Parts: sequence; C-alpha cells; structure tokens
Amino acid sequence: MSRGSIGAPFVASLLTAALSPLSLAQSGGMLEEIIVTAEKRATTIQDTPIAVTAFSGTELDRALISKSLDMQFNVPNMLMSKDNFTTAAISIRGIGNQAIGAAADSGAGTHFNGVYLNNGRIFETEFFDAERVEVLRGPQGTLYGRNTTAGVINLITRKPEDELGGNINLEVGNYDHVKVKGALNLPLGDSFSQRFSLFSLQRDGFVDNTFSGGDIDGRDMVALRSSTRWSGESTEVNLVVNYMEEDSTRMRGSNQRCLRDPDGIIGCLPSGLANQRTHSNATVTGFLVNNLVASVTGLDFPDDDFVNSVVNDDPRKQHLDFKPRYEVDDWMASFEVEHDFENFTLTWLTGYHHSDLNARNDYDFTVASEPWPVSVTVDRGPDGPIPVDRAYSSDRSTTTPEQVSQEIRLASDFEGDWNFLVGGFWLDYQSEVHYYVYSAALELFGATFGVPEQQRLFDNDTLSYELETWAAFGELYWQATDKLRLTLGLRYTEEEKRARQRTVYLGFLDNPMAEDGGYNDFAGTWEEPTGKFNATWDINNDIMAYATLSRSYKSGGFNPISADSVLLEQNPGLAYFDPEYINAFEVGIKSRLLENTLQANLTYFYYDYEGLQISKITQQTSLNENFDAAIQGFEGELAWLPTTNWRITANIAWLDTEMDGGTSLDPADINQMGTTDFIANAVNSNLYFGPGCPEGQLTCAGIEANLDGNQLPNAPEFSVNLGVQYTWPLDNGMELVAGTNYYWQDEFYTRVFNTPNDTVDAWDVWNATLTLYSAERSWFAEAWGRNLNDDDHVTGQYVGDQNVGLATNQFLLEPRTYGITLGYNF
Repeated sequence: MSRGSIGAPFVASLLTAALSPLSLAQSGGMLEEIIVTAEKRATTIQDTPIAVTAFSGTELDRALISKSLDMQFNVPNMLMSKDNFTTAAISIRGIGNQAIGAAADSGAGTHFNGVYLNNGRIFETEFFDAERVEVLRGPQGTLYGRNTTAGVINLITRKPEDELGGNINLEVGNYDHVKVKGALNLPLGDSFSQRFSLFSLQRDGFVDNTFSGGDIDGRDMVALRSSTRWSGESTEVNLVVNYMEEDSTRMRGSNQRCLRDPDGIIGCLPSGLANQRTHSNATVTGFLVNNLVASVTGLDFPDDDFVNSVVNDDPRKQHLDFKPRYEVDDWMASFEVEHDFENFTLTWLTGYHHSDLNARNDYDFTVASEPWPVSVTVDRGPDGPIPVDRAYSSDRSTTTPEQVSQEIRLASDFEGDWNFLVGGFWLDYQSEVHYYVYSAALELFGATFGVPEQQRLFDNDTLSYELETWAAFGELYWQATDKLRLTLGLRYTEEEKRARQRTVYLGFLDNPMAEDGGYNDFAGTWEEPTGKFNATWDINNDIMAYATLSRSYKSGGFNPISADSVLLEQNPGLAYFDPEYINAFEVGIKSRLLENTLQANLTYFYYDYEGLQISKITQQTSLNENFDAAIQGFEGELAWLPTTNWRITANIAWLDTEMDGGTSLDPADINQMGTTDFIANAVNSNLYFGPGCPEGQLTCAGIEANLDGNQLPNAPEFSVNLGVQYTWPLDNGMELVAGTNYYWQDEFYTRVFNTPNDTVDAWDVWNATLTLYSAERSWFAEAWGRNLNDDDHVTGQYVGDQNVGLATNQFLLEPRTYGITLGYNF
C-alpha cells in the first residue's frame, strides 16, 4: 500500500458522486428505519456517525442470516470462519482474533443485549427471536472499551410486549434438517410481561465417513430463553436468561491438505497445497517411533504410516478412525435497569455467562494404512481406551469460562447545546482451558522408556486463568451549530491477568508428578487511556457526513507456553506478548435520496496499527507475536426501492492491508527456499544447517522471513454483495416475494507469511428464497436454498506445527442446502 496515494482521491471521488444531483426518482416504497444502540442510546442508523450494519429480525430472515457465519455475506469487509480450536475466527476490516491462548482476546467484541462476552458461544447457536443484530465496524475504544479494535457485534433479543401473542416456525430440508423456532408472549398485568422462546435443530452430517460408514458434522442442539419485563412510570427492568445445549458430531476442521514431502523431512512442502497426506516420518510419530522406539526394541516400523492411506477427492468424504464429538452447555443472562429522572437516564446492566465445552476431533484426519509390529492401548480421556496396531491420534479442546460484569451509565438529555454520557465498567472472568492430544506414538514411547502413564499424552493446561478489569468512560456532546455536532470521548482501562499453566508432554516439558504439579504462575497488568473525537455535519435533512479520529487498544497477555520450553531458554521475553494499539481515521456519508427510496452509506478509513497480535504454532505452543501494520479501505452500502415491487441492495468493499516491517520464523519454511534443503529432521522442531545461521553456530531454528509489505491474514482486497427482491401482490391480498443474493470475495492469505500454501482462492456464493405471505401476514411459507452451486469454498485455514508434519487444516463453507419453512404468527 502506498500510504496516502490511493485512499484520499479514491474516497473523494466516491463521496462527490454520492452528493451529486440525482435524476432517477421514481414513485416507489419507502425505506424503513432501523433503531440501533451503537452509541449506547437509541438512534436511527442514518443518524449514527458510525459504520454500522444492523439487521432486524425480519431482515435476518429475508437475507437468510440464520447464524453468525452468514453475516459475512451481508456486512462489508467482514470475514468469518470456524477456528481450529474452540471459537469462531472473526475479521472486520482485516482485524480479528489472530492471537491464540487463554490470555489472548478477540479484536471483535461480542455482546448479548449489551453484555460483553469474553469467551461467548453465540457464534455456534443460531439467531432466534431476535429484535436485531448490530455490527459496528472499526475501533470502539470509548463506549465499548477493551478488545474492540476490529469492531463490535451485539445481539439484541426481543423484549416482552403488552399483548398476548407469539409465533412458531417449522423448517425442513435436505440432510434430514429439522428446525423449530418459536416464541410465546404473556402479559402479566399492567406492569409485568413475560416472553418465552425456543430453538431446536437436528440434521444429519455434511460429511460421509468412508471408514465407519456413517455421517459426521451433524447438529443436535437446543436453546431456550426467558425474558421478563417490568415497566413503571419512569423505570424499566429487563431480565433475560438464555440456555443452549449441543451434543453433536460437529467437526472443528473440515478438511486437511498437504503437498507431500517425498523425503519425509518436513512432511508437507510449503510451495502449495494438494490433496495428499503428510509423510509421517516427519511427524512426532515418525521421530519417536521410527527413530527412538525402533532403535531400542529392534522392531521394524513403517517408514511412512500414511503412504497408502485413503484420500478422497471430495472434501465432504473423509476417512477417519475417530468420530468427532462436540458438547456444549452454555448459560447467558442480562439484567438491565433503566430509570429516567428529570433530564437524566440512569442505566445499570449486569451480565453473567457460564459455559462448558468439550470438543474432540480426529487429529491426523486419516487412517494409517501401514500396521505396526506391536499393539498399544491409547487412553482417550472421556472417549475411553482403544487398542490399536498402527498410528492413531485424536485431540480434545475443553474450556469452562465463567464471568460476571457490571456496567452503569448516566446520560443527560438537556434542551441546550451540551449533553454528556458517563459510565463505569467492571468484569471478573475465570476459566480452565485444556488442549489434549492422545496418540499411539506417545503411548508406545512412554511404555518403552518408562514414562508414567499420566504423562503419555500432550496436555496444554491452563488450570486457572483469571481476568479482572475495570474502566471509566464518558462522552461530551456539543451542538455547535444547527448542522454541526462535536463529540469528545475518553476511556481509562485497567486490567490484570493471572494464570497457572503447564504443558504435559511425555518427559520433555513440565512434570505433573512434581510437588506443585508442574504448574508455573504467569501474570500481567495493563492500563491504557483511549478515546475519540467526532464531527458530524448535517448537510441537509437527507445527507449527513462525519469524520472521526479514534484510538483503541487490546491488552497484552502471556503465551500458552511451558516454563521449560526451549523457546524461553533462548528468549525469556517470549513468555509474554504486548498490547496492540490502533489510531484510526474514518470519514463517511449517510444519505437518503430519491424521496427516501435510495439509501447510500459510504465510508473510508485509515488505520495505523502498532503491535498487532498474530499467532503461529511452534515448539508445541502457540506463540503470539507483535507487528506493525497499516490498513485503509472503503465500504459502500446501498439500498434502492425503484418501485413498490422492487428492492435492490449492494455492498461494495475495498481493503488494502500492509505489514509495516517485521520479521518472523515461518515454521513451515525455515530455510526460506520452499524446499527441504539444509533441513534436518529433529524431535518437536526441525533444525536448519545452511547459510545464515548466527556466527559460530552450525545449526539454528531457521532464517526469518521478511514480512514488510505482506498482506494481513483474512483480509480479501475486494468483496461484493448484490441482492434483488421482487414482490407480487396477489388479488386476494396475499404477497409472493422472490429474492436472490450473490456474494463474491477476492483471494486472501491465511497467514502473515503470504506463502503459496497460505492462499485461499477467490470464491462466490448464491442464495435464493421464494416466500408466500398471507393477507394479514399471520402465516408464511418459504422455499429457500443456500450455496446453490454446491461449492466447497475454503473460509479459513490453520497450519499445524512439525508434530503434524506441517499439514494445513481447512474450514469449508456449508454445502448446498435447501428446504421449506412454514411460519405462523398469533
């Protein structure tokens, strides 16, 4: 990116075009207004000087947004995918949750009815009985605070109403898909009202397991919600309790790719991806068994356990000897009290969240083809022991987060030119996090060399992670003239993180038999002021322009690393990673034109990023590093109603990201040649013995890659969403509505190294609906289809370390699904 050379003239021309006279006015319908709380007060989207996309409950259905992963097709510069461990990977304007570990935070703040969730699971369930979903793009370091360098996603549920009523939806589709959603609203007198809602989904798996003969990646989940409302003369109280349960065969990864290294030195070559299996000699199995166990026992083990393993060309067919399991129990609650007195509104918001996740997966994504000369019994934790006579491994991720939060705000509503909002926030969070690998190689090595049974596994164990943070914040509003409003916001945040961690891995790292269990204490404190300045200009009744300067921050942390790691022997500072800071400039226009039939919202932004946190996996740990970067981009959100029958929408996004200096060792390409030259296979991490090692050293970890000018991960340069909807009024008062939606995104990289095996090709997707509404809108029937071309598009990737031969796990878009939904409102 040539800083300043593209963005200014590019956005100037677009903003000029938006303000130029338009002569296309036709009689038509009127665009609806959506009320949002992006500024912690109720305003319309068009009056809110923030890049925000909001979906009402009706719009969620119209756009086929049933879950959070569907939002990326309708929000500019937003990318979402499954993650390799236990969360969703969210990227907004190229910024996301690239850091990994208990002490690492997402750059996109997720909220449930305004309650910040430090490790929420709302991205795994589906939206039901939602009033709206808001997506704020860009740093929100004042009102929302910590960990909002990318933006904010807020799910607001429907409140109880004063009349008896409700709805029920039944949805059936391919893959034996059956979904039920419903709500019942009960008035309980003059002041009280109660609302119950539910969601249930059962479907078969998207993937056929050609080894066992069944299907996997299915869903079996249910959610229940209770919403209670008390409303007085000047006070309103809302209590929402949400429970979600899942017991599915959900896969954390969808596919594994590798360009096989025929020499068995690194496993998978970094020069591209192919539908091949890694060479097991380059994995932990090959080193521990072929080199060490074989030398002691004299047994003859295969050179490559996967040399003849089944490989399916169709990623929806996998050959796995472990059936994935995904078990979740999740509770969320919000309790909000809002009281109006004189010229003030006092808001008190209490939040609670508790979750229990236990997810297991096939670790090597295949079945070893070559038998061993000996059998072992692998202890797989909750899945029980299993006798095997070949290479075998599964993994398991668990987390049990629990949090309590408080927020209090006081907002003024004076008739004069000055107003304000002040508040405070407090959060107490704790969790226990494990990542296990159960392996025949670890079991056999342990039995051969006398390693205690409880150490014959890999367990990255954060026994007790604790976070306590508080903040004070405020905004001052000045109506300088009839058309100009100025806002100054400030926030001060303090937080403390503590954890007891260890890594159990045979006898190599921490010893669980030690007096302290092998645990070591890690801790850190951070404090930071953030803020913003905004100028909003009401050009006329239909056009508003704004400019914002802001600073946001995401706290640092400690890596999920063993105190005995060789990395800390070489550099003790790698135990921790620094905070990241963002200085942002944003200018935008929001307009309603052509007699309120055309909405054109345009935004340009520029970010100066310091200390961007990006993770890689090496030496049995996720290692979070800090880098500087620059980002600029444009977003256009257009909606047009040319007649009462037609609705046309378009989202257009451009994103230009660039690393500003920095070097890092690429674990998949330590010689920076894309080959196996000068690389020696070694336990846990290979060694480089070629030119470029420090003077006096025959071997070293490798040659660091120069990252200057590289693109950020998960940041497509261009993306487009186009939607068309047509309504046929019928003579009997009913309506037939047809709609289609097309999304295209450019290619992007999944790692900061920008190598060929980091590249995800450009792809597109079509969705469509046909809906019949009754005259009174009391019922509807809808036929729908998603991913109509049935493409197996890659939404994200994760490169493993040398223990898995540098294989790449891929996450795929869901296949073509279609079905019918019947709904009734009463």
